[in-house]
This record gives sequence, structure tokens and C-alpha cells, in this order.
Amino acid sequence: MKYAILGIVSIAFISCAQIKELEATVDTLKGDLAKVQVDNDGDGVSDAFDMESNTPKGALVDGSGRALDLDGDGVRHELDTDPFTQRGARVDASGRELDSDGDGVLDSKDQEQNTPAGALVNFQGKKIEGTLSNKVAAAFIPEMYFSTNSATLSPEDEAKLTVVAKMMKANPSLRLCVVGHTDKTGSERVNLKVGERRAKSVVRSLTTTFQLSEARFEIKTKGESELLSTKNVHNRRVEFQFIK
Repeated sequence: MKYAILGIVSIAFISCAQIKELEATVDTLKGDLAKVQVDNDGDGVSDAFDMESNTPKGALVDGSGRALDLDGDGVRHELDTDPFTQRGARVDASGRELDSDGDGVLDSKDQEQNTPAGALVNFQGKKIEGTLSNKVAAAFIPEMYFSTNSATLSPEDEAKLTVVAKMMKANPSLRLCVVGHTDKTGSERVNLKVGERRAKSVVRSLTTTFQLSEARFEIKTKGESELLSTKNVHNRRVEFQFIK
């Protein structure tokens, strides 16, 4: 009987020791879990795994906590207005590729990066020398493109208008006809109105932002009557024509 009692007491002591050991293990695990859950920069990646522990608030990050910059231009993805810039291209603070001479051709494609202000250039950024017919020369002025049924200029197209503004300021007697076009979406009557809205939107930007006189512009709409491409994105455009 005595030995039986001693056995029971021993088992009780062993059980108490095991319980304390388990409690200590649980406390350790809780502490480790608390550490893993810490995310001081609030990017959704635990500090224990975060390779960039001071990510700016609101930045999009990868699984290791590094801020995303998909095109590698040095501008964080969520702040990048052109998140798919050509690799190696020089960009401004907003992530848009530079056009240093303002001729409408991006630096990465510009083979003549010191074109004089207001000069007409080809698609390679080279100055067009000699005399051209008005119709041919107008083809080298940047065109504006729009979303379906929209007359709102994108930031990229607003930047292109600097080329038009510089050309007109360098040539004070120059006048332009601004022509709005559409794709075949919608009725012909509606498309004529959409084309007009687009042309007016461009003229509004040129007269308010660049302070050019309205008298130097005429507005026309062609609607869907002069489709340029089988791709609608090319047809939803505004183009310029010289006025003699």
C-alpha cells in the first residue's frame, strides 16, 4: 500500500512538471507569434520576413515587402503614371518618359534630341527639312487619342499639346483646323457630336493652358467618316490641319 501511494505521488509530480513545461512552451510560442505578427511599416508583410522594413505608407509590395516598380524606372508602381516604361528609359518624377526637346518623340526613340522649338519632325524625331505641302506637314503633328465615347484628354496627350503650342508660338501667323474623329461605335449622328466634343476639348486646352488665341483655331468633326485603322483606338482621335 505504501509503495502504491508513493507511485501515485511520483506520477503527480511528473504530471505537474510536464504541465509546467508545456505552459512554458506555449508562452514561448505566443511570444514568437507576437513577434511574427509585428508589421511596423504596415505593408502587410511581417517584420520577420520584410526585406524593406520602412516601405512608405500605401506602397504596393511583393512577398518580401519590397515596394513594387514593375518597369524598373525608379518610381513606385502606384505612383507611376506610365508603369510600363521601356526598360532603361529616362523618366520624370511621375514615371513618364522624357521628351527633352519637346518635339513629341520620346527620348528613347528620338534620333535627334536637340530639335529646335517648333520644328516639324518625323517619327524618329529628326527635323523635316525643306518645303512640305500643308497636308503632309500636318501629318507630323502629334495626334490625340481618346477612350470610347470620351472627350477627356489623357495626361500623355496633354503633354503632346506642348509640341503644338511651341510650334504655334514659334510661328505666330500659323492657324490650325482641329478635326475630331471617332470609331464606328454608336450612330453616325452621335459620332459627329463626339468628334466635335473631342476637337473642342483640345482647343480648350490649347487656349486655356497655353494661352493661345481662339482665333487661331477652327473646329471640325468628321465623326466615323474617315477611319484610319482597323483598330478603333487609332480612330478615336483628333488631328490638326494647317489653314492657309
